[in-house]
Amino acid sequence: MQREDIWLVIPIYNEDKYLNKVFSKIKKYTHNIVAVDDGSSDNSVQIASQNTPHLLVHDLNLGKGAALKTGCEYAFRFLGAQGVIFLDSDDQHDPAHLDLFFEKLEGGSEVVFGERAMNTTMPLTRIISNRLASVAIMFLFGSYVPDIPSGFKAISKKAYSKVKWKASGYGVELEIAAKVAKQKIPFSVIPISTIYHDFDRGMNILDVIKVVLKLINLKLTI
Repeated sequence: MQREDIWLVIPIYNEDKYLNKVFSKIKKYTHNIVAVDDGSSDNSVQIASQNTPHLLVHDLNLGKGAALKTGCEYAFRFLGAQGVIFLDSDDQHDPAHLDLFFEKLEGGSEVVFGERAMNTTMPLTRIISNRLASVAIMFLFGSYVPDIPSGFKAISKKAYSKVKWKASGYGVELEIAAKVAKQKIPFSVIPISTIYHDFDRGMNILDVIKVVLKLINLKLTI
């Protein structure tokens, strides 16, 4: 796999506050960008259209999982992509790590997970739900996948055909990890840094319970 065969897939939902900054950072490393606007009501579509010719738009908000699938199908079917990298549009991921993702995919990794540091910069509820998800995946599917909620990850075309998900919302992260673990797909892990603009986002204690129930359901259905 060559670098020109790898495309970024960026799901967007009402992120006009950060989009120009995100695109500016990304373009230092690649211009292979597929943006998927998931029914935004702000100026996200206008900003994204100024930064990439490959903008796909959902008329309605369908969820992150649906946006990622739309981007993957477009990249693999119409752009000849051999691998994609997922990066969120809220400026919490540092594109400086992109070179490491490129290197892993070019080196033959089928899946690459970005792992955030579990320290005082991460909200406690996120740490709890994060650890719980990884332990549950290991218990149910036999493989420890770190930092499952992280949206910074990469997947090859070959792996995508194996883990193509049904989840339309944020459950996509759990489903990908569960399918990677269950099918014993080789994966790499890259340490990444994260900037938290809004501590209210992400999982809370109720979501921790939902994680367990979702994983049990995945165990029975995939």
